[in-house]
Amino acid sequence: MTGAQLIELIVGGIAIGAIYGLIGLGFSMIIRATGIFHFAQGEVMMLGAMFGLSTERLLPLPFPALLAVGMIGGGVAAIVIELVVYRTLRLRRVPLMNIVIATIGMSILLQNGSLQVWGSEPMVYPKLFATAVYHVGPATLSPQSVWIVVLGIALVVLLQAFLKFTRTGLALQAAAQDSETAQLMGINLTRCTALTFGLAGAMAGAAGVLLGSLFFASFDMGFLPGIKAFVAATLGGLGSIGGALLGGIVFGLIETFSARWLSSGYRDAVGMGMLIVILLAFPQGLIGLFKRSR
Repeated sequence: MTGAQLIELIVGGIAIGAIYGLIGLGFSMIIRATGIFHFAQGEVMMLGAMFGLSTERLLPLPFPALLAVGMIGGGVAAIVIELVVYRTLRLRRVPLMNIVIATIGMSILLQNGSLQVWGSEPMVYPKLFATAVYHVGPATLSPQSVWIVVLGIALVVLLQAFLKFTRTGLALQAAAQDSETAQLMGINLTRCTALTFGLAGAMAGAAGVLLGSLFFASFDMGFLPGIKAFVAATLGGLGSIGGALLGGIVFGLIETFSARWLSSGYRDAVGMGMLIVILLAFPQGLIGLFKRSR
């Protein structure tokens, strides 16, 4: 393998890993706030991609606006799902495990609903960048991959800044850490939960637009990336936003290099195998490893 090929593989792996990380941090945020494993997160990502593509076909937009549409679409969809379905189940005191099962049902429902609206054929995203390739020494890099890395990391940094330096963000963290005490301090838990789902959905919607620009958009595009994003969040440490991004990048690199060195048919199995090995050694994930080393 040449140095140029190594650079290209690393950038490609980090790009797909950043997408997994954006979806996975939604898993982490929702788990911290509600304890729910939201297995419809991949389908929220798919809705963001579809909303972005549909908007672009009606009104051609520059890439930043297209990304914003996907984020808004994913965020609104997640809030509606939380208000209409999950909150109703919680008010009826449905056991948590049954709500988790309901998220699987929501995943299937969103897939089939999207099939009726957008059809079964994959839809190609418009070319978002005029430059064909970027040249870094002997390596040729796809603009999509490079900007996915930049935008993915930027979105996570902005989310972290929002959570740490704004009153609303601090309220969300307080509600996630101790809901009863937060409520006694005057924090509206209902609003915080809806906003948490909205932020998680916005990150997933951004991931959908980025993934669509890298490959294509289809009604079933969210299922497998959603599973991998959950694996990435587990790998990084469930409940940790930074861990979700780290786990996504590690999983993306493992997947990319295993496809190069072994076969594309084995990359999923290799990634899952590495997850088991890492969790056997570090049950709290990679973030637990860093905390232990301090």
